[in-house]
This record gives sequence, C-alpha cells and structure tokens, in this order.
Amino acid sequence: MLVLAIDTTTSVCSVALAKDDKLLAEITTDLARTHSQRLLPIVETLFAGTGRKPEELELLAVTRGPGSFTGLRIGIATVKGMGLALDLPVVGISTLQVLAHNFGSGLVCPVLNARLDQVYTALYRSGQGLMPECLIPEQAISVRDLVDKLGNYDEPVWFCGDGVDLVFPLAAEMLSSPRRAPLHLRGNRAAALADLARHHPSCSADALTPNYLRDSQAEIQLRRRLEGAK
Repeated sequence: MLVLAIDTTTSVCSVALAKDDKLLAEITTDLARTHSQRLLPIVETLFAGTGRKPEELELLAVTRGPGSFTGLRIGIATVKGMGLALDLPVVGISTLQVLAHNFGSGLVCPVLNARLDQVYTALYRSGQGLMPECLIPEQAISVRDLVDKLGNYDEPVWFCGDGVDLVFPLAAEMLSSPRRAPLHLRGNRAAALADLARHHPSCSADALTPNYLRDSQAEIQLRRRLEGAK
C-alpha cells in the first residue's frame, strides 16, 4: 500500500511517502514560511524524488489535531482535496498519538502549546501493540494540572512536542523520572503517521474532520464579550 502522510498541525511541516512497511522518503521542516507556501512543493518534491505518481497512491493520511487551528486546516483541506480528486480513502489520526508513536516503549506525554496558559496533551503507553495505548485522554489543560495527573505514575515519562519547554521545568521538580525527548523524537514526524495509518480505519474524504479540542482564542474572546454585554 502506497501512503502519503501529511502533518501540518504545528510549526513543523512534515510529509512522507511509505510503501507497506518501508519509508520511501520524508521531508520535515520548521521554517518561517507558512504551510500554505511549503506543503505542495514538498509533496511534489517527494513524488519527483521517488519516481512515484499521485495516481499510484492507495491511502492518504493526515494529523487531524489538536494543534494550530490554521495549520491543521491546511493539512486537512489538502488531503480532502486530493482524496476527492483521486477517489482515495483517507485516515485522520490524533497529532498526540502520532507524537507518542515515535517511541518504542514506555510512558509518553506529548505536549503542544495551546496558549492561554494551557497545553494540549495526553498520556500514552507505547510498545504494547500496534498503536500507543491512551492512559490519560486528550485535553487542553494547565501545566500544573497535567503534572499533578502524571504524579500518579511511578515510572519514567518521556515528554515530546513543541510544549516541552513549558512543562519540563515543573515536571523536573515534581516527578521522579521526567525525560526530555531527544531532538529527533521531539517533533512531528510524518513517517510515524504513515506507519499508524496502515493499521487505522479509513473513511471517505468527505467524512474527514478536524479535532480542535478547544475553541479558538478569537471564539473565546467573542464569547466573553457577548457574555459581558448581557
């Protein structure tokens, strides 16, 4: 099965082509240019470099959130458009689960900067099956509340994602064995998404939806203004 996997849910833009259990190519960048400028040129480069064509694809995969509202919309819109144009099934997988899948075993806590003094997070146990097992469900939560929840687990916890620097100082004070992920495992990797997609149920492009976990900051501010005007 030839899979194209796209992750644009953070500042990282990562795209991979995989055939069955072999990674053919992957490009991952974290540059100033927006995903709308980078994504399609990266996809074209992967096809050109591997000698593959879009018509050969059998599955499309995308991270469906949480993460940057704009970023995940770009990724989902791109995959929906390709899915409809090529009549392909699509798979949408949690950004947090994909981050956890980078680790072979143990407890993994992906954390993404959700702003408003919160992080998007969950806790997974990797290495027990084809997919990471979710122990603490996905949520937007304060750093303090997250670290309090993790205190219930008396074993090492790996932290990854773009919110590591927000969480790790407090985790180092309050947890017995917090571990900061090394650079190559800290960020989003489309290769991990492509691997998970092979074992995940697919849907039609029309059925693909984002998972924001929380209203946007603009929506929250508007609701507060409306409540204040009553």
